[in-house]
Amino acid sequence: MKRLMIFLWAATMGLFAAEVLTLKTPDGYRLKGWLSPPERGSAPYPLALFAHEYGSDHRMWKELSAQMRRRGYATLEVDLRGHGLSDMRKGKKRRIHAGHGHFGEDAGRIGFARIPEDLAAWMERMDERKDIDIEEPVFFGSSLGGGAVIPLMLDYEPKAVVTLSPASPKNFDPKKVTEAVRESVSPWLIVSSKGDFARKTAERYAAKAQMATLILVPGQGHGSYTLPLAEGYIRVFLDRYLK
Repeated sequence: MKRLMIFLWAATMGLFAAEVLTLKTPDGYRLKGWLSPPERGSAPYPLALFAHEYGSDHRMWKELSAQMRRRGYATLEVDLRGHGLSDMRKGKKRRIHAGHGHFGEDAGRIGFARIPEDLAAWMERMDERKDIDIEEPVFFGSSLGGGAVIPLMLDYEPKAVVTLSPASPKNFDPKKVTEAVRESVSPWLIVSSKGDFARKTAERYAAKAQMATLILVPGQGHGSYTLPLAEGYIRVFLDRYLK
């Protein structure tokens, strides 16, 4: 009982705050990530990596990342290049525009095609740590981040993958994305909405992948907008594969 009270007090006082990490990319970006330990288990901890959507930041995953920590996973939530606090390149601000109408312009100006490389570099950073085990990670991605985690499926054999409205391969390296979709045997939950502008991309991924499950929720939502309607499906999926 005393040990439980100490744990609750520590959680209330914020003593389990995330470790803020910085990663420098070959092209000069200074990226930020937040690594949090799980609520149970002992090191080395399994890892859950979270990649947000265009126009958002790492905070979109607050509830789902907390759920993963309760499952015994350390969580790494990152701000993608040009987003949130990952907005410095060679000493100068390099941010996306406010508004989805600028996606094409930002993709070239910020270098969205290199986001999978950034995520791979984060995984390499985690591999250097004695308290993190990356052998069977879990990947979460939404829209831009959802497409960017797909190439990682080739290199890390995740225990499970969850993507919301994953972005088209044309935003990254189409050959590597296609190879990952076809060759990965990881369980993969793909969420889209019936009226999502990216629905066809989600359906193509699901049709070509070996272990994919496609969930179409009602409405026209995209990315994070599908999350409230998909929470139950995600929970059941994780219960099944994170045993």
